Amino acid sequence: MLNFKPAVWKDSVLYELPRPVTVVRILDSWDFARFKVPLAAGDSVAGRSANGVDIAIEGEIGTQAGSLKADEASMFAAIEALRSVLSADAPDDEYELFVYHDAASATYRSFRRCTTVRFECDLSAPQLFAYSAVIHASDPVISTGAPS
Repeated sequence: MLNFKPAVWKDSVLYELPRPVTVVRILDSWDFARFKVPLAAGDSVAGRSANGVDIAIEGEIGTQAGSLKADEASMFAAIEALRSVLSADAPDDEYELFVYHDAASATYRSFRRCTTVRFECDLSAPQLFAYSAVIHASDPVISTGAPS
């Protein structure tokens, strides 16, 4: 049975994203060549190929790895840890983004070869900090298996 469990696998460490995660939006796109014949209706496309995938994630700092983050200091520490996990330490630094976990088979549904495109956090509500990230997976395939 699949369970929604967004997490990052980086440097052989699994980091669960703070919960609740309210949005996981996946954007697929394709490149192609478009040809138009003058004075003819319509066009033709050729050479379609899938690009990498952009994944938009939004969440709030309520809990992290099952631990309640109830005060501003612990929520701020969770934001700092998330920023650290999503940041690149080297130009070719990549990670794996897990979306679902199947405990019965010990497998995940994940995107590999991920890099962070954008990270944003809102610290203005002291009761519940919010965050959003855009992650780019160079590999468009949703992988099934154990962490790589």
